[in-house]
Amino acid sequence: MVRKVEASLNSTIDRTQLLFLIIKTQIGIGLLSLPAEIQSSAKSDSWISVLVAGTVIQFILLVYWLLLRKFPNDNLSAITVRMLGPYIGRAINAVYYAFFVFIAAYASTLYVELVKNWMLPLTPGWILLLLIIGTSLYLAYDNLRVIARFFVLSSALFIVLIMISILTFSNNVHVSNIMPIGQTGVLQILNGSEKTFFSMLGFEVTLFYFSQVQGNRKGMFKVISLANLFVTLFYTYFVFICLIGFSPDALGHMNEPVLYILKGLSYQLFDRIDLIFLTIWIIPMTVTIVSYLCVAGKSLTTSQSAYQKLVLFSGAAVFAIGWYLSKLESLEPFNKWLEKAYFIMIAAVPLLLWLGSFLTTAGAKAEST
Repeated sequence: MVRKVEASLNSTIDRTQLLFLIIKTQIGIGLLSLPAEIQSSAKSDSWISVLVAGTVIQFILLVYWLLLRKFPNDNLSAITVRMLGPYIGRAINAVYYAFFVFIAAYASTLYVELVKNWMLPLTPGWILLLLIIGTSLYLAYDNLRVIARFFVLSSALFIVLIMISILTFSNNVHVSNIMPIGQTGVLQILNGSEKTFFSMLGFEVTLFYFSQVQGNRKGMFKVISLANLFVTLFYTYFVFICLIGFSPDALGHMNEPVLYILKGLSYQLFDRIDLIFLTIWIIPMTVTIVSYLCVAGKSLTTSQSAYQKLVLFSGAAVFAIGWYLSKLESLEPFNKWLEKAYFIMIAAVPLLLWLGSFLTTAGAKAEST
């Protein structure tokens, strides 16, 4: 009996931990290249595109909340089985599992490429991939409460990253680069927001972590909204400093402008601040993979022992897929496929489930908010 109580407690988190679980999953490797990617579309209004993308995500989070408050004790995998039956529901959960494994593999591949380009060019990619996945597995193998505590603790590094980024204002900055505001046009801003949207993904873990928050769920929408607000402003800030730090032509020809803007800084005590920043950034990139390994396991099982076995299998699959992706000449075709799948899995399916919940009696009584 005592062991069951302890297992139950270890599978629960508090609201603060949920907040940082979402934030840390969203903020990953995509930020480093984002300013250059949306420069071709939104140009000087790229920072507006980030705000628009954050607004779209907020609407999706609203759908999540409306669905999850109907099933306050179930995660997405349990909801699909309850509403669609054991066969169709489990089939969809299997698709979600494969989807999350592919995301983890893709993120790991980008991670290896970044580290090789900036820090360890002579180290074989498979060794870096093995180190990344091995580190992620070590944490993902444990229970959710331990994972959440690490996410909260490592979030203090965001303060360090922001402090380092403030040093860029000692360079020559040109606020005129973003003037006049709105000159790009609505269509181009929306096009840029689409690219930004796929760099800010990770909020879908709400569908799996929400049900494990202990205590009353009142005010939970504020928690997930606060997470989205922080990520949106964080991305907007870094896009902004790149816009005023580089000319439009230069920004469009950089792979990781966030690192390049730091590379030009040099002090007597510190040199190559870009590498210091990247070393710290390794932790947010790694915990993103941890989170996806975690939700992949939760998409197929609720048992801790079965979850741990599945996580180990998922790690092997991520390594195999990541190794294959690293051999491709270009990841662009895979990226396009992943973007289309993302829209279906994180937006269309939850929306259909929420609408379908009005046609069934399976939904649990909604808690007051």
